[in-house]
Amino acid sequence: MSKALDTDEIRRLAVAHLFGRKATSVALVDLRDRSSLCDWFVLANCQSEVQLQAILSGVRRDLRRAGAAALRAECAAGSRWGVLDFGTVIVHVFMKDTREHYSLEKLWKDAPQEEARPEDYPLPKTEGAEEPAAEEGFESEETWS
Repeated sequence: MSKALDTDEIRRLAVAHLFGRKATSVALVDLRDRSSLCDWFVLANCQSEVQLQAILSGVRRDLRRAGAAALRAECAAGSRWGVLDFGTVIVHVFMKDTREHYSLEKLWKDAPQEEARPEDYPLPKTEGAEEPAAEEGFESEETWS
């Protein structure tokens, strides 16, 4: 595993890997001067519960390989919302209606917010990287809590 990543690198990689896994409506909420919980929320939408699980598993694995292991991950079956906690960066992935219902952007309306664009967050190039074995990439729901 490589050196520990700083907050900006974790945030940048999380957004890039969300887009790489077809998440939509990715937004950043800057909580640095507003919360002791974390520095950033990264919010994203998905189209289905299957995609929700795939995005969270993939982003969790991708960031772990880059040097940022999630401190906690939550996504219960049927929840329509999953969370990856990287300490200073917390990634939320929602089904669209669930994101609208909980409206974290409105809850933190006084915090600076930005809609991320895929072209601003390219996936990092990895030299000599091999695809993981099928069983390595699979994470069952039992590993989330």
